[in-house]
Amino acid sequence: MKPFKWFLEGRDLSFKEKERLWDYLSSYLTTRRRSLFEKVVKERTLFVTVAVEDVYQERNASAVVRSAECFGIQSVHIIENKHEYKIAKGIAKGAEKWLDVYLYDKPGNDNTATCLERLKELGYCLVAASPHEEDCYIGDLELNQPVAFIMGGEKEGLSQTALRMAEKFVKIPIYGFTESYNISVATAIILYETTKRLRSGEDDSWRLNREKQLDLMITWALKSISNPTLVLERYFQELDSF
Repeated sequence: MKPFKWFLEGRDLSFKEKERLWDYLSSYLTTRRRSLFEKVVKERTLFVTVAVEDVYQERNASAVVRSAECFGIQSVHIIENKHEYKIAKGIAKGAEKWLDVYLYDKPGNDNTATCLERLKELGYCLVAASPHEEDCYIGDLELNQPVAFIMGGEKEGLSQTALRMAEKFVKIPIYGFTESYNISVATAIILYETTKRLRSGEDDSWRLNREKQLDLMITWALKSISNPTLVLERYFQELDSF
């Protein structure tokens, strides 16, 4: 049986059609879950994203994904050049289920360059987190365009490709002897500071528009109900019969 995504990719739904589909799918959800989806999606953003290079320990990879989800970041980009990306379910707590996780893992390829070039094409400013670069502290970073934070792995830190392609550098204040934060902690601090500033500002363009919200809620609903492919098939059969 085809996966439920096939039914959506094969149809160019209008805004009104997406509204009708969401209403139909939400009838399979509890009232509480539908309300939760409507509440959470209003805090989701694609204005900020995270690209993580070669995370060695799966607990750190999982913690990064979990922090992103908690702060309303919808997309995470995982770069594999040396180390395989793995999720520790006890740490991630299922956060990956609700996010768009993109994996760049082509053998023999500079996957960092591929990822960052793609983010640049999407309009993101590439901002590398590095305590060794003299630029600005995270609280002083301008947020006048979408931002992609590049985080280095635990062992090697940011690659030369990431450092070369980065357009800006940010750092987190440190008041002790230790040179840097753990990658998962650093990511959480950066996302907390950035999303706090976005949410406290008057400009709410960082939020998803209603159509993108519907896209997300439809996907979440299909991940939450039993036999989503059959439900979609039944819906479109009924729709096409009119």
